Amino acid sequence: MAPFRSLLVHREAISIFVSRDIRGRYINSALGLWWAVIQPLALLALYTFVFSLVLSSRLGGSGSTTEFALYCFCGLLPWLAVSDALTRSSSVLIEQTPLIKKVVFPSEILPIHLVLSAIVVEIVGLAVFLVVVMIGGRFPGWSLLTLPVVMVLQFFFTAGVAWLLATLAIYLRDVRQVVGLGLTLWMFLTPIVYPASLVPARFQWLLDLNPMTAVVDAYRAALLDDRLPALAPLVVFAGVALVVFVSGHWVFMRSKPTFADLL
Repeated sequence: MAPFRSLLVHREAISIFVSRDIRGRYINSALGLWWAVIQPLALLALYTFVFSLVLSSRLGGSGSTTEFALYCFCGLLPWLAVSDALTRSSSVLIEQTPLIKKVVFPSEILPIHLVLSAIVVEIVGLAVFLVVVMIGGRFPGWSLLTLPVVMVLQFFFTAGVAWLLATLAIYLRDVRQVVGLGLTLWMFLTPIVYPASLVPARFQWLLDLNPMTAVVDAYRAALLDDRLPALAPLVVFAGVALVVFVSGHWVFMRSKPTFADLL
């Protein structure tokens, strides 16, 4: 229960850091929170052009470009939140060295506030996505109520990995570069720009081992297909998320006393 108590005890500090991070990244810029919409839309346009128009034969040639764009955007929403949080968490302790060297500062909230900040930005993109979908005449049903549960599990999983990466980066300064490469590979092993059905049977196990496969499928179930997410993969992901969350916190707290010396 230690990581859950940590979130509860430091909730006010986490809220302040999340607010400060969002203001620093978006509010003080010319376009403000619109950047939270522009980034996924730019990636959506690129992937739609390459995979739906240029490589349409490889995608089976079925479905309109609009359908593909919605399919792709729905998968990008959770992926961008996870990848942004993990990329920034891999260097957050190094960037906040003055705070780490203050013994009374709860450094475990640094990766957490980045994860929550990414989810807040994701919610902005999600709102835009829902507006676009409804303008197109498609209205999400009761299955949309499953999405908050999926996002909570997504938070647990991302927070646990963020704690692990932040800790590892203290000992190995190349972690950020490795994370960037790893996230690129991870993205294309996740059915975001292609349906899982196109993956050959002998490689399906890669998707089954990928936690983000269940997350992306759950988002599409709730937002596009008006169905409940597949129960078995979601239950497995819930177990993995909680194990990673608790393990990440345990590793971080065990290593925390050495941070000031190593920095």
